[in-house]
Amino acid sequence: MNSASLSGSEKMKNYRSNLITGLLLFFMSNCFCQNDSSKAIAIITNAPVITFENEFHDFGTIKKGAIITYNYKFMNTGNQPLIISNVTTGCDCTTPEWSKTVINKGDSSTIKIIYKSEEEGGDQAKEITVYSNATTPIKVLRFTGYVDYSGK
Repeated sequence: MNSASLSGSEKMKNYRSNLITGLLLFFMSNCFCQNDSSKAIAIITNAPVITFENEFHDFGTIKKGAIITYNYKFMNTGNQPLIISNVTTGCDCTTPEWSKTVINKGDSSTIKIIYKSEEEGGDQAKEITVYSNATTPIKVLRFTGYVDYSGK
């Protein structure tokens, strides 16, 4: 039977039936998705968490040619061992150093950066990208400074 031969009340019943079926399917699929997300949350909470004391540092004024260092201190505040797989910088003027050993739950460590101010002058803003197995697998640290080329 095609829709042209149905009366107005039959069309309305058909519409209601389709609407109810569609809503039921929507809500049932939503319930199944919630179960999956709760498992994902359980997995995330049973993982390492990298917590930095400071994610930003300002060196202030730096003399041209100076080599300066800073240690970004962090702790594994998660429930599993933390592994720093890589640390990268945006230029050759900044070199990172970090422990290649596992950082256990509750333990602390540092990422040391060495900045050579011989190539660029003026305001500087640099980023250090940390890659790990933490719940936030990519973390960006930043530092700024003003390289004084005046020779004073």
